[in-house]
Amino acid sequence: MKKVLLATAVILFTARLSFGQACSCADVLSQVVWKTEHDYAGYIHKVKEKDSTAYSKLKMKLVREAKNASFKACYTLLEEYVDFFHDGHLYIGEFPGKQPDSLINGVKRYQVPGNYASALLKNRHRDSIEGIWNGGGGLQLAIVKAGPNKFYGVVRKTKAPRWEPGMVKLELEKVGDNRYNAALYRNDFAKIHFFGLEISKNTMFSFGVYRFAKTFPVNPETQYIDPDGPELPTVRALDQDNVLLTIPSALIDGRYLDSILVKNLTLVTTTPNLIIDVRGNGGGNYIWGDIYELANTIVKPEPKKPGDQFLLLASEDDADYVYKLGAYYRQQKDSAAMKFIDDEVAKIRANIGKMVGFSFYSAGPDTAKRTVYDKIKHVAVIMDKNVASAGEAFIIDLLETSSKVMLYGANTHGMIDYMQVNTLPVGACDWYYFGYPTYFAPDIKTNPRNPTGIKPDVDVPAGTPDWVEWVRKDLGKRKF
Repeated sequence: MKKVLLATAVILFTARLSFGQACSCADVLSQVVWKTEHDYAGYIHKVKEKDSTAYSKLKMKLVREAKNASFKACYTLLEEYVDFFHDGHLYIGEFPGKQPDSLINGVKRYQVPGNYASALLKNRHRDSIEGIWNGGGGLQLAIVKAGPNKFYGVVRKTKAPRWEPGMVKLELEKVGDNRYNAALYRNDFAKIHFFGLEISKNTMFSFGVYRFAKTFPVNPETQYIDPDGPELPTVRALDQDNVLLTIPSALIDGRYLDSILVKNLTLVTTTPNLIIDVRGNGGGNYIWGDIYELANTIVKPEPKKPGDQFLLLASEDDADYVYKLGAYYRQQKDSAAMKFIDDEVAKIRANIGKMVGFSFYSAGPDTAKRTVYDKIKHVAVIMDKNVASAGEAFIIDLLETSSKVMLYGANTHGMIDYMQVNTLPVGACDWYYFGYPTYFAPDIKTNPRNPTGIKPDVDVPAGTPDWVEWVRKDLGKRKF
């Protein structure tokens, strides 16, 4: 499993099949069920090849409930269906088009007490979600308790037109220990939902393309984030032996990370311990290339074995998806790549409903010589439950290219067995989208990672207020 192939969760919007024109929950559910059963290989592995009783009961229950569910209240029901598969790459997304200005009339307002900050500091029973959070782009929220297990994210500052202090931007429900469901009002006041969210390193709260950094009450980890751009990477020297690189999100332009590394190249490559903090990185784009170079201990990579690298459940949706992957090569008029893509598409269409081999195009074997930075002695990666998808692929590939790596923290999410997401519209009203992973590794049954996630070499004790400092001290104690 190679980083170029795993690390990007590609999202392509493709034309829908004709399932009817009604904006109904029943219609959307029927499409989601059909696509899951015909596009998603996990359906074969988790239902067809096992006892399907629980799945059949759930499907019948949801079909009954969908008949009476309103279209815009359908998200919870759809989420219950995809949750059955325990695969973060199988999901329901809400992407409503631009909404009418009249929706502003339905926005809640909440009066935050004038003594909010001082009262919060005195409250020994405050929830971790309570506090002041920066969302980037000039947005700042005060998250306040509005009822039992209920919280509002109230605007304090914003640059968004028509939004004002006192408006409720975020509604939260606590559903478990460090676990929240969220409803966020977009800048056009459309309401979209997210389930099962967690706070990372006591300071980061992210979902979809949204990311918030907690700036008050201050905790030891606040110093390691960029409060004005909580999604952005940072580099800082901790002491003469340790340098910290934080990468909170892969939903950024990789050139920004490259520029940060170039600017700090001397610092990073002359400090013995490189600590890479990827906590909260739920995946996104392939941004990691230069980091592999920093940690690398392999001068020349082993040539890839010939043959297909992955498998997929062949479907027409997969064929359309793979064809779109070739857009760049068609633009460049790369005849060899175009033929490769066309052959893959033809193979998929000739085997609808079957498991088939699949590979990405490669112009030739990778024979480039690698640089090894001898002054970097150890690479410590800090991870947690919110590291997923491309974040997990980064860790796997880093271990393949470097013998300097030690993993710290807690198990990752486990969202890597089924990969490369294709996102499709469902329903006639351009509101709900269905995402499913297109392919999987051949060893998925003998070496699955989703059940546990990636395990750390060293667990950071629960309740540790500053994981970075704990790792720094632990590295100093070790005799490598």
